[in-house]
Amino acid sequence: MTDVNGKVQFVNNTLCENLGIPESRFLEVEQYHQLFPEKEAANLHKSDANCWENNLPCHSEETFTFIDTKQHNLKLIKVKIKDDDNEVIGLISLGLDITESKQAEQKLQESEAKFRQIACHEELLNHLANQIRNSLDLDTILNTTVHQVRTILKIDRCHFIWHRFAGSTNLDETNNNYLDSWEVVNESKGENFPSLLGKYTIEQVGSWALRFLQLEIIRIDDISLVDDRKMQHFMVALGIISFVSIPIQTQSGKIGVLVCTHHTSVRTWDDSEVKLLKGVTDQLAIAIDQAELYNQSREVAFQARAQAQELSDALKKLQQAQAQLIQTEKMSSLGQMVAGIAHEINNPINFIFGNIIHVSQYTEDLLSLIHLYQQNYPDPPTVIQEEIEAIELDFLIEDLPKILNSIKVGANRIAEIVLSLRNFSRLDESEVKSVDIHEGIESTLLILQNKLKHKLQEKAIQIIKDYDDLPKVECYVSQINQVFMNIISNAIDALAEKRSQKFNSTGINQNSDIPENLPTITISTKVISSQEVRIIIADNGMGMTETVRNKIFDPFFTTKPIGSGTGLGLSISYQIIVEKHQGRLDCTSIAGQGTKFIIEIPIRQIIKQITEL
Repeated sequence: MTDVNGKVQFVNNTLCENLGIPESRFLEVEQYHQLFPEKEAANLHKSDANCWENNLPCHSEETFTFIDTKQHNLKLIKVKIKDDDNEVIGLISLGLDITESKQAEQKLQESEAKFRQIACHEELLNHLANQIRNSLDLDTILNTTVHQVRTILKIDRCHFIWHRFAGSTNLDETNNNYLDSWEVVNESKGENFPSLLGKYTIEQVGSWALRFLQLEIIRIDDISLVDDRKMQHFMVALGIISFVSIPIQTQSGKIGVLVCTHHTSVRTWDDSEVKLLKGVTDQLAIAIDQAELYNQSREVAFQARAQAQELSDALKKLQQAQAQLIQTEKMSSLGQMVAGIAHEINNPINFIFGNIIHVSQYTEDLLSLIHLYQQNYPDPPTVIQEEIEAIELDFLIEDLPKILNSIKVGANRIAEIVLSLRNFSRLDESEVKSVDIHEGIESTLLILQNKLKHKLQEKAIQIIKDYDDLPKVECYVSQINQVFMNIISNAIDALAEKRSQKFNSTGINQNSDIPENLPTITISTKVISSQEVRIIIADNGMGMTETVRNKIFDPFFTTKPIGSGTGLGLSISYQIIVEKHQGRLDCTSIAGQGTKFIIEIPIRQIIKQITEL
């Protein structure tokens, strides 16, 4: 606390200890700014001057060096002090150390950036898996792969290479006659770069050919630093500056290489990028095996129907390859999610939301495939008929979509609970703003309109509005809207029994002559003093007993069936109105007649806080 001349009248021990400046020093100097370094002193002087020029509290954020020699971020608020005659006698300054929250915010931003990168990588893997399911054409899969990799990694070129054996798969390292050539079969490149499609001899590829065959990952950030001069000259002749290659080997023994190159500048390959490319090659290996199995099964089918058992074996191998692909994709996605967002709950839920649509579609595709087999092979072998009866295939086909729908409902439920818990524990993250309360109510009604309108065998809920001419109210906007959402949603649920009665009319009626048996929500607003406004939300539902009414603001208390409510809505609403806005939230109810919620909040929230200070 300082007087009108800036001389300190009081300073707390915590500040003295943190800064390493004794209280006596603060009290003896004429201007406390003299005790701080030049930059910090200038900032303090500026914030003091700003406070003297304004009647409202002045907020600022400053950095100070504590006695621990570390930089600390302090959030400051400065307010004029007045005596009983309303004369200004000085300033009071309050500071809150927000260093840890700043650091946490920085870590959160880094986590979000990492998650976005993981999401991009995951999108590529999911896209490739989708291509594998929708096409068994290897050329299509490879073209999609090189294009997606170049797009995600933002590189100059990505291409895929097959190596071509010289009639034998045996290596002869003594004379290097272990293959005829390496062939670039697919590529994605920038418009200004020449194509590298075609075959390259063993003399051109040089010693790296053996490293490819040994399934070694080659990672070169700067080709000028490579010791192998022949290889260096070959790459420079192609215009390549940075290079990374991930080899793959199929079950049939074929070896290919996925290559990423950069031509315009040196590029440092990140470990996460190499990990992504390894995941891509894993998907490609499965795709190639799957395509080969599919082609083999077609050849067997065309030879003779007498070889049906052999065709069945090939199809089983194809199904096994597809199952391995699904498991590989699942584990790869899970590993990336755990690495990037191990402590976040809502991101796995978002992952479920993003993939349940695909899972449902894939299930429909597989079921359609089974129907096609049943139509085209009406008389399968006895062993297959017995297996169909054992697994109750008809029941499985009927029940599987229901299970997927249940998964979707469960994911939605988890997301709702996480959101409620987050809101319950983080109610101070929004800013105070002057708003039109009626706009918040109307926005809530708009969001809930689908629940309000007439549906099959349900009445439309009538909305009666009695709005007073309210001034703008200073509040935490999102939280007040959350209160409206919680109370109006509960009112809709309370009217469920009346809505189930037969009724044909729809729409919102603002007249007061609605029959008592119609489901109705009445919303009224009123200025009750120069300092407060009142909002009343009432319904003519079934009401509640006094015992229930006394518990409705308790956390996790709910009268709804299990799975229909978290029991946090009204508890959160009470905390928002009473603790955050210094208002009042009350409820009156008569069993069998309805319920009324009464909200009273100050018009000027900031002024009230200053008075308390």
